Amino acid sequence: MRQSLALRLLAVAAIWLAAALGGTGWLLSTLFARHVSQTYVRQLDNQLASLAAALDWGADGKLALTRAPADPRYELPYSGAYWQAQGGGNTLRSRSLWDADMPATVDSKVAGSHAEVRPGPNGQSLLVVSRPIVLASADTPVTLSVALDRTELRAARQAFNRLLAWSLTALGAGLLLAVAAQVKFGLAPLARLRQALSAMQARRESRLGGTWPSEVVPLVNEINSLLARNADALERSRRQAADLAHAVKTPLAVLANEAARLPGDAARAAAAQVEAMRRQVDRHLARARAAGAASARGARIEAGPAAAELARALARLHAGRAIAIEVAGEGHFAGDRQDLTEILGNLLDNACQWAAARVRVTLAERGEMLEVRVEDDGPGMPEAARALATARFGRLDEAAAGSGLGLAIVSEMAALYGGGLELGRGELGGLLARLTLPAGQP
Repeated sequence: MRQSLALRLLAVAAIWLAAALGGTGWLLSTLFARHVSQTYVRQLDNQLASLAAALDWGADGKLALTRAPADPRYELPYSGAYWQAQGGGNTLRSRSLWDADMPATVDSKVAGSHAEVRPGPNGQSLLVVSRPIVLASADTPVTLSVALDRTELRAARQAFNRLLAWSLTALGAGLLLAVAAQVKFGLAPLARLRQALSAMQARRESRLGGTWPSEVVPLVNEINSLLARNADALERSRRQAADLAHAVKTPLAVLANEAARLPGDAARAAAAQVEAMRRQVDRHLARARAAGAASARGARIEAGPAAAELARALARLHAGRAIAIEVAGEGHFAGDRQDLTEILGNLLDNACQWAAARVRVTLAERGEMLEVRVEDDGPGMPEAARALATARFGRLDEAAAGSGLGLAIVSEMAALYGGGLELGRGELGGLLARLTLPAGQP
């Protein structure tokens, strides 16, 4: 969760919604319970007033009703509706109380009213309203009590709470979905930014363009500024590498000429050391140039024309041997054209050196990778020697002419681009070099 903005926002919204809806539910439940209780209390007050109007002292000095109560529940034993009048040593009660008295024990007071909660017969919980009255026929005070069973009140409250809980749950789920949609919509520019960066990694764009929200614009500007500074630094590094190459090659050429003047074995040993230095300089300069290009962002280039151009150049170079170089297929390379030319040139030159009469180059895009297969009809390479050919400083034939980079440098340059080089036996009978390089996305 700490790594996801969406989950953070959803978690905060869920906590806030749970607290807000929980508090709202408690408040509504309390208000409803109070409203229902007050409604019942008003009903009891009305019944008490009606009973007080029908109550009087009889000729025998006892309490009596001048008319029967309107509520038929007062006639049913333990029906939940009760009344009782006490005064002057006399007690008059509803038939529903049967032989029991109105309980005097008070369990609690009803908030906001004069009613009380008392235990009733058969385990009932009663809502009781009591009031002292004085009848018109005598000054003797009478305490009149009216009660109703709270079962209906509690059932109404429970039904309301269930409905309220389902309603608030549905409301909370709907609000949470709305928040999730809002979060997704609000964070959509970040997803677009990630896609734009992915496109740059696929070397389709050199900078972030498009229209962005005002909150994201500063970030996009900083990224573009950083990319521009990196591009300038890489270009300076490549120019410095080229300058270094020119600065080092001239002294090496002088050393080679001086070594040639030495007698016998000393000349050969000195020439070998100069050649080793030249190869290492070329190797590290090529790696530095390829590393800079692989880190840069640029457009995709077509690999087929570059391979065809190299094939024509090498065919002219080896015209005396009448080598046929075939190029088939198409593909794209997401990188620097100069690096592609140098990599393919080394592979083709190596194939032409060992081929008897034929070299075949096949290009194909497989997903986001470019596959280049270079085959020749030469003697091939033993399996044990293939690992040495792609190892650092590996060179199988010191006497053979070549670009000086070697298959090991081709392998390292391909790896810098996220690809690789594999050696095997081809269909023509000679060496097969299978090169993979990034093709990017169309």
